[in-house]
Amino acid sequence: MQNYRQARDDLPSPVSEIMTGYPRRLSVNANGSSEIPSSNLGKTMSPKIGPLFLNFLPPDWTDNSQIASARIQLFSGEGGSNRQDVSVVSLEAVENLVTPFGPTLLEKYFRHFHPTFPIIMEGGFRSSYKERNGISALLLGAMYLVGLKWLEPESGVQTLRPPDAIGLEALVCRNLNESLSRPGLATVQAGLLLSQKSSLFTPRLMAQLVTAGFDLGLHQDCSTWQIQCWEKGLRKRLAWALYMQDKWCALVHSRPSHIFASNWAVKDLTIDDFENTTRSAASAASSASITTLSSLSSHKFGCLFFRQFVKLTRILSDIIESFYTLEATQQLSASHENGTHIILSKAKPLQIQLKDWFSQLPAELKVDTDCGVEAGPSGGIHLAYFATEIMLHRCIVRSLSPDTADQYLTHICRSAAKTRLISAMEFVNRLRPIHLRAFWPAAAMSNFALIGAFGILLQTTAPTQEEEEFYRARLREYRWTLSVSRRDAGFLDFAIDTLGEVTKLVRNQPQKPAFQEFMNHSFLYRPPDSGLINRLDCHSGVRLREQSMASSPISQQGDAYNGSDEYENLPGCTRMHSRSSLPDTKSGLMSPTASASSASTSRRR
Repeated sequence: MQNYRQARDDLPSPVSEIMTGYPRRLSVNANGSSEIPSSNLGKTMSPKIGPLFLNFLPPDWTDNSQIASARIQLFSGEGGSNRQDVSVVSLEAVENLVTPFGPTLLEKYFRHFHPTFPIIMEGGFRSSYKERNGISALLLGAMYLVGLKWLEPESGVQTLRPPDAIGLEALVCRNLNESLSRPGLATVQAGLLLSQKSSLFTPRLMAQLVTAGFDLGLHQDCSTWQIQCWEKGLRKRLAWALYMQDKWCALVHSRPSHIFASNWAVKDLTIDDFENTTRSAASAASSASITTLSSLSSHKFGCLFFRQFVKLTRILSDIIESFYTLEATQQLSASHENGTHIILSKAKPLQIQLKDWFSQLPAELKVDTDCGVEAGPSGGIHLAYFATEIMLHRCIVRSLSPDTADQYLTHICRSAAKTRLISAMEFVNRLRPIHLRAFWPAAAMSNFALIGAFGILLQTTAPTQEEEEFYRARLREYRWTLSVSRRDAGFLDFAIDTLGEVTKLVRNQPQKPAFQEFMNHSFLYRPPDSGLINRLDCHSGVRLREQSMASSPISQQGDAYNGSDEYENLPGCTRMHSRSSLPDTKSGLMSPTASASSASTSRRR
């Protein structure tokens, strides 16, 4: 067989390469931004060549080859191949677009963004930045671009030329596209930073980043590799950051996820994986630049935030897999009148996971009106929690049909959904400028809109005029809250516009009956069948608890969980239920106590 050798540099990066279990010694710079790819795999290959064959290559073999359609690449003991990543963008080109704000932007990045998204080794990067040695122009440009959000001209600098944000974004995006064909860790780091910008948080970018991450072996378990502990932590943080962005991108854009459990071997994050993510305490104390959080406080908060966000995202992934894939939707559609029962049986364990997640949330991540600056970004994780809850209840509400669903079950499901909606709206109402000006994940823009869309779903499917008007009033209050808050968070414009557009779509819906008319023709008080009770694993004789908005599930810190109790406490007896066993309100649901708008006007600014 004739061997065809061709320089690997002349070939595009193959997406068909797979990773084998032959790790070798690898090393990256302390700043985690080496210009050559640091790989876990040792060897990558096409499926047409067995891993065993590569063990017979001589130790001094340095050529990259193409045998038929198979491609082989050998990485050195230091983790780099013999190819060189030639960047077409220099550090000077990046600096010229932000001069003289470069150091300030870097401080803004490490103060506001890095603690909650620690994908860079701060100490190593600062050292390299000071010496101007070993820094990726792509990564530096992405960090500058992220830091622009918090750049506010200070006294004495108003006359300076502002950074060219448009030019910087174009330069970084062009450099990233060129780097993706030959990815390194800096490529993934920069791409993840760009993906936190809502306008760049696209399925195409995430598909490219996931492919690059797999090329670098970020999906593998590196715990047994012969590398330093800090490098294992860096790779794990990068891997889980990629995982989170992929899953939330799937939610935001209604596109399939690219990461599946069957091809994901990354271990759970531990406190040890966050070592060296910040400067040493001595270095932080000696810095005379912009006032930052203490090294210990920033490190602790960032570690808790990142780990809890990963746990929440894994629950979101299960919800998407259970209810929103093509296979899941087809199965539910084929179940017809049993669809709601099937959904509830699948939803119960997921609701328990959400309940446990919230009950175990560390105190440092609570949303408190008197919180310090370090707790400002905690609003993002709470919003993500409410979005995850809504994704679960939206599927339940959609499955309810007046023609097939049990009216009593419908009442319970809609009451639970209403509780989630009100909790989410009250959370948004309690946000303060310290929260709104902090770091928000890219999906936050859509999550705020998701709350409004869920309210419109409940309004549209409301069985009576009174209930429909209730949701209409709450949505007006929510829109007002967003319009007030947008002064500190411009990205809320998207939620406001989305709410307005969706409202127009349902403006011409048919008129609903009044409550009394609806009651005269409904079987609201007919008990559910015993088979349903058994499927829901409910306890007999348990009276449905009256829900009240006055007993809001939100504590003084704005945190509490409204679990799956509504479904667990369905009555198990077969006797008829009297009217007194249900909420005594005109609409058959809970009546609001105080207007959210009046509460909103008292918000401290």
